[in-house]
Amino acid sequence: MMNYVKSEIYRVTHSKGIYCFTAILAGLSFLLNAVLAWFGKMDGASFPYNTTSFSYSNLVANPMIFCTMGAVVGIILYEGNRKNGNLKNTIAFGIPRTKVFAGECIVAAISAIVSLIIVLAVYIVSAIILLEHKGPVNLTDLLTEIPAVFLLAVASLISGIVCIEAFGKDSTGIIVWFIIWFIIPKVFFYLGLRFDVIYNIAMWMPENFFGTSGMIVNMSQSITAWGTSEGMAKCIISGIIGIIVFSLSGVVLLRKREL
Repeated sequence: MMNYVKSEIYRVTHSKGIYCFTAILAGLSFLLNAVLAWFGKMDGASFPYNTTSFSYSNLVANPMIFCTMGAVVGIILYEGNRKNGNLKNTIAFGIPRTKVFAGECIVAAISAIVSLIIVLAVYIVSAIILLEHKGPVNLTDLLTEIPAVFLLAVASLISGIVCIEAFGKDSTGIIVWFIIWFIIPKVFFYLGLRFDVIYNIAMWMPENFFGTSGMIVNMSQSITAWGTSEGMAKCIISGIIGIIVFSLSGVVLLRKREL
């Protein structure tokens, strides 16, 4: 499998997809902070958003962004994998499907981590240089968000690969991924209002516990879901569960799927 992982790393590093993705996100990160700084200079005291607090809050208040971007990386790297014959050729060389799937997840995770480091570096450095350092949301809130959502983002990445590999059309896979991460949790939440057992399950789904755990991030206060040891543990455990569930699902579904 190591040879397959090495070949995939070579393929990824010699294709434009991950570079374009990282460059676009880094560019948008810098542009956001630059625009906030520009409006702050133009309007002065009447524009309260040219602060590091407001900039950081865009990520701190929306942790599911990391899960979405994780899935996007997996989809970018492996969309069209069946149509262009890459998967069929790999299987033909005698590499088992389970090892191919594991290799894809490893390579996508490494790519996502590198991309995350670059984008966050641009985001944080540009905010520190361009914006006023004040407000309730600070750099610690953002930096502690990373370990809180990291395993959840990996689980989302794996599920993204599973969805586009398991279905004939990439668009179908993307829709299924969205249903799994955003629609099903809401269905469980509303059903859980009537059934306690379902509610307990629903509150382990990140879309629900980030939205209903008393998390408040705005211009006046910053209370995060991972701000306590219990909250951080719940984020990490949920991520581990997600990785296990989607990994096993990938092994089962892709083993039976015709090429």
